[in-house]
Amino acid sequence: MAANRKAYFVGYMVHKLLSVALLRRPCDDRDHYGNKRIDLSGPLLTSLFRHLFRAMAKDMRGRLQKEMDNQATSLPINNQTMNADTISKGMKYAIATGNWQVNRGPVRPGVSQVLNRLTYASALSHLRRLNSPIGREGKLAKPRQLHNTHWGVLCPAETPEGQACGLTKNLALMTHVSIGLSDSARISELIEEHADNLEEIRTSQLKGATKVFVDGNWLGIARDANELLDLLVSLRRDLKISPETSIIRKIDDAELCIWTDPGRCCRPLFIVQPASENDEGPQRLAIRKSHVKKNDEELLVFNSLLEQGVIEYLDIEEEEVSLVAISHDRLADKENIYSREYTHCEIHPSLILGVCASIIPFPDHNQSPRNTYQSAMGKQAMGIYTTNFQQRMDTLAHVLYYPQKPLVTTKAMQHLHFRQLPSGQNAVVAIMTYTGYNQEDSVIMNQGAIDRGLFRSVFYRTYCEKEERIPNSQLTQKFERPGSDTKGMRDGTYEKLEEDGLVAPGTDIKGKTVLIGKTAPLADAGDSVNTAQAQYQKIDHSILSRSTETGYVDSVMVSTTPENTRFVKVRIRAVRIPQIGDKFSSRHGQKGTCGMAYRQEDMPWTVEGVVPDIIVNPHAIPSRMTIGQLIECLLGKVLCQTGDEGDSTPFTDVTVDNVAELLHNHGYQKHANEVLYNGHTGRRINAMIFIGPTYYQRLKHMVDDKIHARARGPVQILTRQPMEGRARDGGLRFGEMERDCMIAHGAAHFLKERLFEQSDRYRTHVCDHCGMIAVANLSENTFSCQVCGNGSHVSQIELPYACKLLFQELMSMAVAPRMFVS
Repeated sequence: MAANRKAYFVGYMVHKLLSVALLRRPCDDRDHYGNKRIDLSGPLLTSLFRHLFRAMAKDMRGRLQKEMDNQATSLPINNQTMNADTISKGMKYAIATGNWQVNRGPVRPGVSQVLNRLTYASALSHLRRLNSPIGREGKLAKPRQLHNTHWGVLCPAETPEGQACGLTKNLALMTHVSIGLSDSARISELIEEHADNLEEIRTSQLKGATKVFVDGNWLGIARDANELLDLLVSLRRDLKISPETSIIRKIDDAELCIWTDPGRCCRPLFIVQPASENDEGPQRLAIRKSHVKKNDEELLVFNSLLEQGVIEYLDIEEEEVSLVAISHDRLADKENIYSREYTHCEIHPSLILGVCASIIPFPDHNQSPRNTYQSAMGKQAMGIYTTNFQQRMDTLAHVLYYPQKPLVTTKAMQHLHFRQLPSGQNAVVAIMTYTGYNQEDSVIMNQGAIDRGLFRSVFYRTYCEKEERIPNSQLTQKFERPGSDTKGMRDGTYEKLEEDGLVAPGTDIKGKTVLIGKTAPLADAGDSVNTAQAQYQKIDHSILSRSTETGYVDSVMVSTTPENTRFVKVRIRAVRIPQIGDKFSSRHGQKGTCGMAYRQEDMPWTVEGVVPDIIVNPHAIPSRMTIGQLIECLLGKVLCQTGDEGDSTPFTDVTVDNVAELLHNHGYQKHANEVLYNGHTGRRINAMIFIGPTYYQRLKHMVDDKIHARARGPVQILTRQPMEGRARDGGLRFGEMERDCMIAHGAAHFLKERLFEQSDRYRTHVCDHCGMIAVANLSENTFSCQVCGNGSHVSQIELPYACKLLFQELMSMAVAPRMFVS
């Protein structure tokens, strides 16, 4: 940059700073999304490659310098002078671990993640996720709050609860992130034709002139700002320059800013034709019925509308200098014309939502946190996550037996393929109290419906293993059935293994069954002096199934890695039938566990003989205000009569009265209330019951995966206290709060049993003279204190093993903890 151009830019910066200091202009908002750029995979990999290439070049320079210092006559470029693995190893490490480090900066964890494939919607949602680089422990509320500039770009509902709330966001359905097609050189040439260069003008010309910026560089001042603006907009609409280009005319600041850089959030809007001076009528959209008809007939892609000049992409900053109509109706309203200066029109207001929120029916009738809860739960629902699931070997997979497309759909669902790959079933739901087994967000289910396949699912788990080379030797591990010459056999069943060391497909599996037999040769086999050890030639490295899981071997796959070593994958299949304790949810954040499953004859029934599949407690509705679920049920009941699909897209003209009238026309009570009869007594239930079809989801949280209890079991080596966690058959933690309760109750003996006798009780001996731990030989009944030499006055005590360990660690630091017995 030339010196005087740099001086002008410094002056511009100082002027802006003084304006803020004098309160003539507001501070820039750091939460404004126009001031943010998104790092996509391209720029992230580019920066990583640049860093690794520089590291390789630096290493190469050092090696070549070393060769030159040794007076080498020629400098060949080979493996001695260049480490060719630097780039490939560095990129593999970064992608495998997600730890991104560039130019000795801080390590950014979680940049690459394993795609979540629990359902199809969760995979789509994961691909549209954004991470704000702000510490999760920060208590600042501002970065977490919904900002005005998120409209249409980020989903207002889909964000996690808890620490990452508002920091992890999701792109809205139509959001496009600019990839930075480099048109800046061409635009700079255009501007030079229509603007005066900064190096050629006098300072006096600057006052009142419109400054022209391209990607933040001040290029000059416009001769005619309106003409230049119109030219650039027409070139963008004709696709002569990239449609991602952002053109912003800030009249108050006398600036024309053009942005072509990557990482800006853009979204498509309909172009509105400017009103002519003579015409008094409403403005019109540039898109016509002919465009829509042509697109339907020729099956044109979305980008064809860009080419036809009827839509264009606006980024957040350009949207702020545009006037956007919320709907076409606002333009067509001849009587209440709000403005004749509209530049654009929304395609549809429902496009402000993201992938998961677009699955919710009538989200505009729910309390907003409920939509957020459903956006999180929609990712945990079971369905068909991909059509080729039988050929895939995913670590974990849940597949619903009979998934159904919902009766009540939204317009976005057909584009998200929710009808083809659904994750739920249409259940008949009654909202009532019945026997009390649906209190506190539990639901009563119909055992007859469960027996007929309602919410039945299959669970797949894949175990992987490969034959690895043993470090510092030529030996490799081998898949085989371990025999008597194998040391370190596992605590499991080896009978199911075949000669090749693998289980056959169709084998039934109980807990701790060996699935993959693998051994490694002992490096010093036969050299051992100990005859007991000499019989062992190999050591066992077999893979066992989990102790809590049962099922059948679904498929076994054997293949080779690029390094020419064998690897095997074994997939286990288990049928999961809904039972008490399993978790279910509607599409409105109304989650609950199964509290009871009654036989069909014990469930209530209507005069038509309809028996509900699920009974929900009425207390779940008033405080949560999920009116969307009630409307869904009402509309679903109408659709059962008409055989249609219902449209529950938000921000449309559908009202409760419309739906109620349709239901009334089909002979039902207009608010879907019916007389029900008690399944136990056969008597009529006095209250009218709200009943109808609602789409319910089975969530991945099942009681079989959570149930845990233990009497005695494995302990930690260091402290001899019970292990932690269900997978390790650990104990149940009796924590500080539980201890406080027992103290408050005065249950001293129970407390001692929990914290001492059932945990790490230990017996040792202490010297009565000096209080230090004494040496005891109980078989010979001899005692001696190593500190003071006392051999007669020794007492036996009981204390926690962790306490004894602490005392011994203190003794190793020359601190003497003395215990005296009264």
